Amino acid sequence: MKWIDDQDDYFLRDFNSKNDGDTDSSTQGSASTPSQAPGGSGDTPASDSTPGNASGSAGSTPGEFTFPASSTGGSDSASTTGGNDGYATAEVTDPADSPKRKRRRAHRRLFWFFLIVFIVLCTAFYIRYFVPYTSETLTTGYITLVEKRGIFFKTFEGEMISESVLADTAKVYSRDFYFSIPDDSLGRLVQSYQGTGKRVTLTTQKYYGTLPWRGSQKSVVTAVTPAAN
Repeated sequence: MKWIDDQDDYFLRDFNSKNDGDTDSSTQGSASTPSQAPGGSGDTPASDSTPGNASGSAGSTPGEFTFPASSTGGSDSASTTGGNDGYATAEVTDPADSPKRKRRRAHRRLFWFFLIVFIVLCTAFYIRYFVPYTSETLTTGYITLVEKRGIFFKTFEGEMISESVLADTAKVYSRDFYFSIPDDSLGRLVQSYQGTGKRVTLTTQKYYGTLPWRGSQKSVVTAVTPAAN
């Protein structure tokens, strides 16, 4: 029969006593007598079998409860993180934090969407009105009309009979080539060939769209040279 001491009993033990270690050491000799090895010279203390410390690891006081330091929970619930002392620390998050993040993400998506659309529109506008799809195009013929037109933006507008029309004898001569000249000096030079019957070669650029300060035609004259008869 084992003699039960209230100091060793976990449920009858006084946790406020500061001399638990001394009392356990003093009573350990009498309580651990049956566990001595036969024929041994000294007293071998029995292993600690306190129910509160089932692992038997050193460094923890019997009766001390610790919680595992883990972080669980959603964004709207309290989360626990391990502190430096090994105890769990609760961090309460603001329930309104998640809707704010959703609104910020939505605003960012809208911003990037409109930015991409704006860049695409600007690129298409630039290609249509400022980038010629043909350049250094040579057209030879006879200048029939050159005049300055426009209300707010004055440009020279001209008409020409090209050699391709003159080579076709089955058709009546007609003005088949229309052009614009935004430069005043160049426009006056081309105008000087009007009605002279001289063959000239016009160097033009063609655009997909027209601009009011560039003229009303998609073909813009950049140079003029007299052609050999």
